[in-house]
Amino acid sequence: MNYYTGFLCILFAFTAVAQKPEKIYGNARQYKPISYYKEQSTAWKKVVDQNPKDVAAWYNYYYANRNIMFNDTASSRNPKKKSEQLQKIVDDMGRSIPESYEYNIVKWQMGGHDPKYLPYLKKAVELGEGRTEHLDYMINQGEIGRTLKDREKYSLKKFEAEQFSTGVIYYNYNVLIGLEKNAILITSGDNDTYPIWLLQAQGTRSDVTVINLYLIQIEEYREKLFAELGVEKWQKSTGAMMTEADHERFRNSIVAHIAANKNNYPLYMALTTACDTKYTATIQDKLYLTGLAYLYSKESIDNIAILKRNMENLYALDYLDKSFYHEISPDIVKIVNGNYLVPLLTLYDHYKLAGDAAKSNWIKSKLLFISKGTDNEAEILKHLQVN
Repeated sequence: MNYYTGFLCILFAFTAVAQKPEKIYGNARQYKPISYYKEQSTAWKKVVDQNPKDVAAWYNYYYANRNIMFNDTASSRNPKKKSEQLQKIVDDMGRSIPESYEYNIVKWQMGGHDPKYLPYLKKAVELGEGRTEHLDYMINQGEIGRTLKDREKYSLKKFEAEQFSTGVIYYNYNVLIGLEKNAILITSGDNDTYPIWLLQAQGTRSDVTVINLYLIQIEEYREKLFAELGVEKWQKSTGAMMTEADHERFRNSIVAHIAANKNNYPLYMALTTACDTKYTATIQDKLYLTGLAYLYSKESIDNIAILKRNMENLYALDYLDKSFYHEISPDIVKIVNGNYLVPLLTLYDHYKLAGDAAKSNWIKSKLLFISKGTDNEAEILKHLQVN
């Protein structure tokens, strides 16, 4: 698993001053610093205190704190304490606005896909005519139940509601198009999972199976999907819930476990997932860079040939520096596109060594554009020996 340290799963620092309450989006839609969300939490709390029946204020207050909980790595509070604080907000919402769409959707969200909370999701859907916040959860329900028509239906609804980033769709098209037939692709987040399910709903590479590392921890779903793929049942400790030891063993060996599927489906890890050493520490020597994904292989392979094929013949790359489209998440697209640096640098060095000036210059132009204005620009310029 060879990549350039510091360029994978890149995040950028932003500065922002929140002077008034603003609509809060999830991290998959918008990236802001922790200071922004803390200021917004304070601002929305004032609105909630002034009008406890303001459903929009409650929802934005909750989401500001949710984003803090997931992103504030500097906080000394443990995950349990953070979750308890968020749960208190949801409980307060239940006392103030129990019949609202906002309360029911966050009550379901806090349940973490526990089936006993499904009535809250169903009620939110009933109340949410014209709303879009529940669409991701309905997509999940289609996947978890393996009712793929439902997954496709809600993916298309989300697309029609213009809730997908165009740039992120382009990125995931390239991830998908470079995989072998009947591949299994391991992902870990919203922006490397939902866009692929949308593309499949639109008819692109429906032969590929996406395994999201968050959803696959749901036992009933995991057993059903593994049976379809010819993957051995995951053996965990006795008991209804996975123990911490189960989770650690899951993280350390789940990739190799899936790779041993009886049908010999090729297994890939998306670049957005391969940066998480919890899943790669024990298998790095079996991961080969092929573009925007790593191919798992016990045997040595010529990954440079595959990388060249994908980058030069299969990937749609014009959107990187010719973005003639409406974009709802420009900051997120810039972050996601940072993952091109790894494969592009690999090819750039290959062509420089081979003396192919035309191709190395083409790649150089992409590297300069993608890195421009980011924290990695100076290092890219140094690597390319640009003054």
